[in-house]
Amino acid sequence: MDKKILIGIIAVVVVAILGGLFLIGSSDVTLFAGDNTITLPSDYIIDDKGVAYNGDVGVMFLPVMGGNASAQKELFDTLKSKGSDAGYKNVTTDKVNGFKLYQFVANPDKLQKVSSDRVSSGNYETWKEYEPYIPYKDFTDMKVVKYRYVRYVKGDSIDELYIFTNNTDVDLYSSDINNIVNSIAVAEK
Repeated sequence: MDKKILIGIIAVVVVAILGGLFLIGSSDVTLFAGDNTITLPSDYIIDDKGVAYNGDVGVMFLPVMGGNASAQKELFDTLKSKGSDAGYKNVTTDKVNGFKLYQFVANPDKLQKVSSDRVSSGNYETWKEYEPYIPYKDFTDMKVVKYRYVRYVKGDSIDELYIFTNNTDVDLYSSDINNIVNSIAVAEK
């Protein structure tokens, strides 16, 4: 066989292998919660507990069992009106890709329980108390100094996204993290 043809074949094979490795190495990471997904950039690595990490940032995506949309609204109305004194910051609601988003940022060490407004009815007075809920503690050894919590609601489907860090300098509203939050989608079947 001619040397030029052999070199050409070898070059084509090497380029094909490198191209395949590039495609494999650059594919996005998808996390599933129930019937929904979020997409992370390819530089995130998923550990054996299903938590994705990229340096100082961890991401968890979980389905919520037994929740309902009205309870989410009630909780976030309470966090909006009284949450700042209990450590909840940037409490907002939004819509993305057909999902209602409820979100906040917090330092888990500074969170306190929050009580809804008291409602009187005859001789009775009622209210709800919400304890800080930080489920990532069971999934990571990272000493979390702040996290962004996003709750997605669409019909009866409710999912939670936790983006947490051990670095106070990490911007939990960076364009990369906002792209993760906004990537919510219904999984293709």
